[in-house]
Amino acid sequence: MSLVIPVFIPHRGCPHQCLFCNQESITGRSERDEGYYLEVARSIEMWLERSRAREKSTEDVEVAFYGGSFTCLPRSEQENLLGVVQPFIMDGRVQSIRLSTRPDCISDDIAQFLLGFGVRKVELGVQSLCDCVLQKSQRGHTVEDAVAAIAILKKAGLQVGVQLMAGLPGETTASFLRGVGKLITLAPDFVRLYPVLVVRNSGLERAYGDGTYTPLSLNKAVALGRVFRTRIEGAGITVIRMGLQPTDELSDMVVAGPYHPSFGELVQSRIWLNLIRKRLMLLKKDETVVLHISHRDLSAVQGMRKCNIKRLESL
Repeated sequence: MSLVIPVFIPHRGCPHQCLFCNQESITGRSERDEGYYLEVARSIEMWLERSRAREKSTEDVEVAFYGGSFTCLPRSEQENLLGVVQPFIMDGRVQSIRLSTRPDCISDDIAQFLLGFGVRKVELGVQSLCDCVLQKSQRGHTVEDAVAAIAILKKAGLQVGVQLMAGLPGETTASFLRGVGKLITLAPDFVRLYPVLVVRNSGLERAYGDGTYTPLSLNKAVALGRVFRTRIEGAGITVIRMGLQPTDELSDMVVAGPYHPSFGELVQSRIWLNLIRKRLMLLKKDETVVLHISHRDLSAVQGMRKCNIKRLESL
């Protein structure tokens, strides 16, 4: 059993204003004060105490820096943040560190620097494996940057995660699926998929308002998610999340797009629907099949409001 302790550094370090992001300006470039780092240490301590209070035996404790482009931060700030975790690593209460960053903020030197501080997992915000889509999204890096970053991290012995998005400007079903195929050849250790949402005060909101961008429907996003998950897991790569973590703040920010608080479950339900349909299509006249479903999968098999059952009955 493992414990992940989250430390959020929203919009820290990112040198670009992506079209889908609602960051109004490049902020937070100055050094954090000492009080901030003390607060991070207290947060880690609180999570560890809470874990002990619940009498949970954890084989591995990981501190995860989420939200920003960590390795784009000034090196001194990276050292301060990673340094906060070092006493917990040295006394054995924390085993490793995870962080997220951009592909164009990775080099051999950076990989070795991270290893020296106990970082074991790096998630890359790749978002797309099509240069045209990256350019239209004003992402600021190329596919080659992503390919090179993955190779550097793997060579250094770090576990590599990749975040992709579905429904970016200029993307087609064909280009998305080509990207999935390319991702499989790059063999990351784990992946996340986020359907693109139009959020307030973003460039994408302006494009949506003037009719130059149309977001995916929820049905289309779920369909793409089904193919994505099926192919990625079929290649032996772990999918750790589908869809953004639902929060009240996110719900208030979404203007349009395939937002659903249980997007991952919708995708899993669609996978089950397709599997069962294929099995039923093989039945001969008067033949019967009995499906044995784990209680853990029952909700996904039935679908929300039993939509899968209703659909199968109608077929």
